[in-house]
Amino acid sequence: MDGDFFFVIGIVLVLAAVGLAFVGIRGADNRFPPNRAVMVGLIALFAAGVVTTMAFAIVKSNDEQDKRNAKLAEEEKQAAAESGQPAPGAAANTLSVSSPADGSLIYQPDGLTTQPGTLTIDYDNPSPVPHSIAVATSNGNVLGETQPSANSKESLNLSSLAPGKYVFYCTVPGHREAGMQGNLTVLASKGSAGSGAP
Repeated sequence: MDGDFFFVIGIVLVLAAVGLAFVGIRGADNRFPPNRAVMVGLIALFAAGVVTTMAFAIVKSNDEQDKRNAKLAEEEKQAAAESGQPAPGAAANTLSVSSPADGSLIYQPDGLTTQPGTLTIDYDNPSPVPHSIAVATSNGNVLGETQPSANSKESLNLSSLAPGKYVFYCTVPGHREAGMQGNLTVLASKGSAGSGAP
């Protein structure tokens, strides 16, 4: 239908041009245009045809771009679902973790649950003992970590978290081995994010 529109407009413009040329060639008194009003009318007809065609082309182009963008977004969502990665626009969550003021080698809580996507862990260490927090996959691939510090609050930002099990721990030598670690679960389906029991 859209292609037919351009085809019809093109034929109309060509026929009008041929007709105009024919009238000019066949003019008995060799005067062209034979009538000024006729010439103005023909020019207006050509201008209307060209403007209409251009306007239709612009609208059609915008519609096609919108369709392409929607199709690309849908393909990205499908690819993300098939690969286990969160789709663009997945939830961004913030969870809080702290350590005791007496310097004990534990996290409170030691279990966290969140949705796929972006996660910020706000870590509060009010003790004089330096601690940090790092997050790694089950096979030990570190996704991010903070620097060890005492009497401080730090934030760890993680992006593109896929559903699965992760571990968070202190990077200070000996602290993880002493039990300063916890579990992070990224859910496969949407629900309320929160923290588990300490």
